[in-house]
Amino acid sequence: MTVLGHTDRIVGRVLRGIPILCLSALFALLLVNVIARVFKLAGFAWFDEIVQGLFAWMVFTGAAALWRERDHFQVDWLPMALPPARRRILQILTGILSLGFITAMTWYGLQLTINATALTPILDLPVRLFYLAIPLSGAVMLIYTLADLVRLVHKTPVLETPS
Repeated sequence: MTVLGHTDRIVGRVLRGIPILCLSALFALLLVNVIARVFKLAGFAWFDEIVQGLFAWMVFTGAAALWRERDHFQVDWLPMALPPARRRILQILTGILSLGFITAMTWYGLQLTINATALTPILDLPVRLFYLAIPLSGAVMLIYTLADLVRLVHKTPVLETPS
């Protein structure tokens, strides 16, 4: 296996692991919070802060994982209805549009992260830790989009990414 292939597999595992950990932590926090409220044991004022951070990381890294594996929702009836040459042109155009959107998301996410100076009210965590999920996930999505575009332009078939 090449170094690039090995790195890709590690990135895939990390991108799948982070949302799984976040969802598990969200479930555990929600369970503890419900039990504490039902039995009037305690209130957790910091609960919302942690939920926001975990949810942000779960959503954005999950999106990057789906993007890497080409497992996100896609409407493929038009490409499948086109002959191969036109399908490739459509895929290149779609890739360029995706590249533009992801570039904007990554750029503005990075600006949001850099400019964020607020702290969470209870735990005093920098909110930029929550926002950091946007540019990091966007950068991963940019890399995979560029790789797909290079393959399409050079007429190399875009293969399914190994898990």
